[in-house]
Amino acid sequence: MHSPQPTLHVIAVAHQRYGELRVFVQSWLNQSESNWKLTVLHDGPDARFDAIMAEYQAQAPQQIEARCTDTRHNDYGHSLRDMGLQNIQGDYVLLTNADNYFIPKAMHFLNQALAETQSQADVLMFDMVHSHHRPGGREQPAYCAFQVDFHPGAIDVSAAIVRRELAAQAGFRDKTHDGDATYFEDIKAIRPLQVYRIPRILFVHN
Repeated sequence: MHSPQPTLHVIAVAHQRYGELRVFVQSWLNQSESNWKLTVLHDGPDARFDAIMAEYQAQAPQQIEARCTDTRHNDYGHSLRDMGLQNIQGDYVLLTNADNYFIPKAMHFLNQALAETQSQADVLMFDMVHSHHRPGGREQPAYCAFQVDFHPGAIDVSAAIVRRELAAQAGFRDKTHDGDATYFEDIKAIRPLQVYRIPRILFVHN
């Protein structure tokens, strides 16, 4: 008998940018495999966000949820990430921003890699298209392929899924610009990790 397929909880942070939000959420509805759940957290009250997300929640009520915080934190979305990590609803978690875009077969390739590693992966990372000029100090222009590695400056927070218990234990304590790097460093400090990489581009960073 096959063990059940691991589920992925995508925790996305948003602040306005409504067109990008629609593209992002649709990129999850477009996934070829459905073992995902999406939570979108908006930084501060926003009626237009609520209206947009109500449409998507009606389409996939079991998979999509959204809410606004009572006040705006304005700390790169890090306080919202920390809130999300306190209520992970999957075997793995992916932190991202709601202006990015995931390819339609992202879940397919993640599932394939998890099956190949017999779900032993603590961290499963994947390559990306990076929107920054000289990302991580590399001599390359914006919107080029970016091969990730599991160390600071070589990976974006959205370029890896993390085992639930590790992400929950790490939390998101660093609310500064470097909070993404701190998150991964805190995960590394918990215990020796099984880290794997999918040599494919699964998302576009914007």
